[in-house]
Amino acid sequence: MNASKNNPESSDKKKMDDYITYNAEKFVINIDKEWKDKTIFTLTGPVSDGIQHNILITMEEDIPFDAVIDYAEWQIAALEDELKGCLLLLKGEVKLDNGMPAYEAMFSWYPSDDLRIYQHQIFVLHENKGYKLTASFTKKTRKTLGPEVERMMLSFKPIERK
Repeated sequence: MNASKNNPESSDKKKMDDYITYNAEKFVINIDKEWKDKTIFTLTGPVSDGIQHNILITMEEDIPFDAVIDYAEWQIAALEDELKGCLLLLKGEVKLDNGMPAYEAMFSWYPSDDLRIYQHQIFVLHENKGYKLTASFTKKTRKTLGPEVERMMLSFKPIERK
């Protein structure tokens, strides 16, 4: 392998001005300016009732919505299109612990014949960014772990830009 092909400084096609340094919490990398950060944060919890529990947090920039309900309904429609056979169990307004308005939805579906999954999502809009927090459960863990996970999700607080 030719190391110069992997080095943006030696590229014949792109100049160093075409790259930016992407700073993550645990690493940095030079990337083309056209590349976008689509980080998914995964916070893992216990394995219980046959599934690894986690909270997934995704963020989208430049959201074309002014109201969290519009962002949430857009996300809900996309999930219903992607997951054929999913059932929307509930949706509605909720407040985060810090008083910010949010919206929640609960779905269920069968990824296999013998496993029913419940997925709880919370949607937040802040400074033209949309956040989606997602946690999945079995019927049993929805009752045992669900309240604790919901408390964690409701403690979400976007960082204020200065």
